[in-house]
Amino acid sequence: METVEEHRENLQRLQGVWDTLALLGQMSGAVPDIGSTRRAFEQLGSTLLDALATRTLAHLRDCLQSRAQVAIDVLVRNLFERTADVGFLATDSELRAHAQQCAGEPQPDPQRRAALEARFREYVAKYSVYDDILVLSPHGQVLARLMPGEPDTAAVADQPWFAQALRGSGYVEHAGALPLQPGRSGLLYAHAVRGNGGAVVGVLCLSFRFEDEMQRIFGQLGAQQHAGALALIDAQARVVASSDPWLLPVGAVLPQHAQPRLRFAGREMVAALARPTGYEGYGGPGWRALAVVPADAAFEPPLPGQGAEQQALPPDLDRIDTQRLFDAQLQAIGPQAQRIERGLARLLWNGRLRQSEDSLAGAAFASTLLGEVGLTGERLRGVFDQAIANLHRSTLAAVFDRVRHHARLAIDIMDRNLYERANDVRWWALDGVLRATLAGQAEVPQAEAVLAHINRLYTVYTLLVLVDLQGQVVAVSQPGAAHWRGQVIDEPWVAAALACRDSQAHAVSRHQPSALYEGRSTYVFGAALRDAQQRPVGAIGIVFDGAPQFTAMLADAMPRDLAGCAQIVTRSGLLVASTDATQPVGQPVPLPPGWGQLAAGASGACVIDINGVAHAVGYAMAGGYREYPVARTDAADDVGTLVITPLGRRLPAAEPPVLPFEARPVTGRRGRAPLLRVAAFRLGDGWFGLPIEQVLQAPDGVRVTPLPQARSLRPHLPGLLSYEDALLPVLDVALLRGIHRPPVDDAPIVVAQAGPQHRLALRVDELGPVFEVHPDDLQTVPNGTERLVQGNGRHMLTLLDARVLWQATSDRALPEPTASV
Repeated sequence: METVEEHRENLQRLQGVWDTLALLGQMSGAVPDIGSTRRAFEQLGSTLLDALATRTLAHLRDCLQSRAQVAIDVLVRNLFERTADVGFLATDSELRAHAQQCAGEPQPDPQRRAALEARFREYVAKYSVYDDILVLSPHGQVLARLMPGEPDTAAVADQPWFAQALRGSGYVEHAGALPLQPGRSGLLYAHAVRGNGGAVVGVLCLSFRFEDEMQRIFGQLGAQQHAGALALIDAQARVVASSDPWLLPVGAVLPQHAQPRLRFAGREMVAALARPTGYEGYGGPGWRALAVVPADAAFEPPLPGQGAEQQALPPDLDRIDTQRLFDAQLQAIGPQAQRIERGLARLLWNGRLRQSEDSLAGAAFASTLLGEVGLTGERLRGVFDQAIANLHRSTLAAVFDRVRHHARLAIDIMDRNLYERANDVRWWALDGVLRATLAGQAEVPQAEAVLAHINRLYTVYTLLVLVDLQGQVVAVSQPGAAHWRGQVIDEPWVAAALACRDSQAHAVSRHQPSALYEGRSTYVFGAALRDAQQRPVGAIGIVFDGAPQFTAMLADAMPRDLAGCAQIVTRSGLLVASTDATQPVGQPVPLPPGWGQLAAGASGACVIDINGVAHAVGYAMAGGYREYPVARTDAADDVGTLVITPLGRRLPAAEPPVLPFEARPVTGRRGRAPLLRVAAFRLGDGWFGLPIEQVLQAPDGVRVTPLPQARSLRPHLPGLLSYEDALLPVLDVALLRGIHRPPVDDAPIVVAQAGPQHRLALRVDELGPVFEVHPDDLQTVPNGTERLVQGNGRHMLTLLDARVLWQATSDRALPEPTASV
């Protein structure tokens, strides 16, 4: 992991410098023992590197797991539709009639077979997911098929799947060698065809375009742009399909326990395995999805121009409280590094207080050494800050990538689903019984039996209705909707359906309330039915069960470990569906910038504030599926998806940091007055100090004991401090001077000597430099008790007097000091 290794090298280099400085300090006695601080930094560095490596690996595994889960769930949803298709088509009147008549003929009638094969072509023109359709006799003879020029005989009679289909217990799913397609393997759906007496007279087989569909799924998930591969494996861990046949060849048998590590063909890989979530009780052919990436390429960035580059992060993310994205260990690293640095500053401050004035050379060496120790500590802290910032950016980048990816997944699932609805309504409009009923050549109960059979197979619909040319309901699929018979449906989709120009056309309503859906909003698909002369005789309408189906689509697309919700939204910003049940359908929702002008199939991510909380929002506009650019009839009716997860509340604008106080260099002695040494500290945004003879120490590990009623009576006296067997009053100098700032739990404490028998503790915000100043350079302020020190630049330091500060802790003033003789 390149970034982790870079931080490791920086830490090791600085630790080496630290060791050298510690050795020099011990040899000269000029530096206090910093061994404990070094060990604290070293331990925290190890924790940081472990956290970086763990989080980086977790990001990779999350990405792999997400891609694998999506791959298998999208496929299972698709295959669920195939199980319904084969059950319905097996009851087609023309197909059944052909199979039954063939039972009494030595050879199928060529004209009847040609008519049925033309019907198959009509079917595939609508359901382009199939590459072949076959009708086999109970002995395996081909009675009709879609693909011309292929052999008409095959040894299928002894195949287990064929025998199971003949038993007529429902659909049969067969993965493997395809009948009458030599050398090809794929996925086949078979169902018994029954004659008028109920006897099995044949088997219908639908050959699914499996390889084509898997390449679409792999492409949608960006498999070709990543270093690894996506694959399907069966129960024996054999590869069924692969996005990279060189890395995971089709037919290869993998180790059964393929996660989180996989060793195959001499390569070590990081792997994630996903089982299907299931849809409407269907779990697929027993396959699983596997996502892998070779360990030696796992953390490499995508190659330029490969379409997998990360989009730039939205601005102002540093002003969002994103702590919830990190676990407790990561949240503690930054504050812990600050505490260690403050402890080091305390050690160095105390060391500067103890510098001897007897040896100028020794004092200069000690000052230089202390400065280098402090600088090394700052560099170590800088490494921590940079590492945490990198981790913060990578974590946010992963969040935005995930919401964008899952928004695209959600709209892809919806486009696929509505594609199926458009196919269904157009095919059912060709049903002979339904057409005959509208033409007055069949009874209504026959039509309702067909509609009811369809509705049982296709559970995504609440109701199917048949209407005549005046929009009057002729037949319904549900007994509970019998009251609709004879009523005229006055909804725009009816006229649009009756106006369909041919069997390839269909109509779809806007997503709006429909009386057929109890006044709730949904889509109603319609198509015209025609008589033998191709004249319109009515229309069929299918009412999509939008409320639960849309929610299920969004739930499948929403990551299980991501807080928030997923939404389907119109271009105008009205809510179609949401995983949050408290959001009312049809209401406006917050939208990404430029949502109304978003191109079909476009996607992205942004930040939206909702109720004072910043949210990462992934968005995607409908782009269609296969031959359908979009499933709606007008761009204004397009919908898109939003995947929303909270990041945190907006933080107020950060105050500019207080610049450190830099003392002016002393260029020489003027007169006999000795130089004044000052120990500086910060209060709020100002710098203050005490003469060094009034400062004893900045103790470590102190604990302030609160005083009763101190907060209300004397807020500047927060408590008492035990120091050298005595209790000292603690004075918050900032509060005393009217400086208000957020409290700091481990703020530095300075012990001051106000008199021979009088000590007090000062709570300050930060320890500053210890420097020298000529008394003539001090400026007296009007109150006469304080003096000002001019630093480099615009900084001024206020020199306080511990004797005056003592008066704020006691009602008695200190006696005047005795003049020395």
